Amino acid sequence: MSRLNDLASLDLRSLCEALAADSLASADLVAGEWLGVIELLTMRLADGCGELSEEHWGMCSAAIGHALRVAVSTGVMDRRESVIRRLNLANVLLQQVPPNSEVDMLNPDHLIDLLLREMPISVEEARVLSTDWRTLETSQIRLLRSVKNLVSPALALAGMVSREDLRKRLNPWGEVLPLLP
Repeated sequence: MSRLNDLASLDLRSLCEALAADSLASADLVAGEWLGVIELLTMRLADGCGELSEEHWGMCSAAIGHALRVAVSTGVMDRRESVIRRLNLANVLLQQVPPNSEVDMLNPDHLIDLLLREMPISVEEARVLSTDWRTLETSQIRLLRSVKNLVSPALALAGMVSREDLRKRLNPWGEVLPLLP
């Protein structure tokens, strides 16, 4: 099974099994098809997560992780975009199922750690840049927009974070968020 159409015919569990087992290498699909795989998997997870048993969550988390890593390695998306997609998917899933510290995509602490490692600028830099963002160069506006895309879903997860140190590090971002373009 190496074409996107073949993958689209699979149910959620079979799709996750194929991806989690790394049976699909980056050469099996053209780079752009990996975006399709990610979209397909995201949609199937959002629609079917309530039906997944505990044992299938680890496999599904590994599957989305594999697809995102391949998309980054083939240049279809950058690492920051993959983190944004993880955070947004987690928000959708965690509205339907409880957090689970054993499954990366259901572990708010892990996801906030990931966000904070990926943040391209400090909260102070974001605050300064955002004061008059309309006068900035396009690349700086895009940087601030990517920060907003990272912070928005993370703040939605903040209430689920068990570690107080992570919550404290997110609080200043909540103040800066309305200032970002």
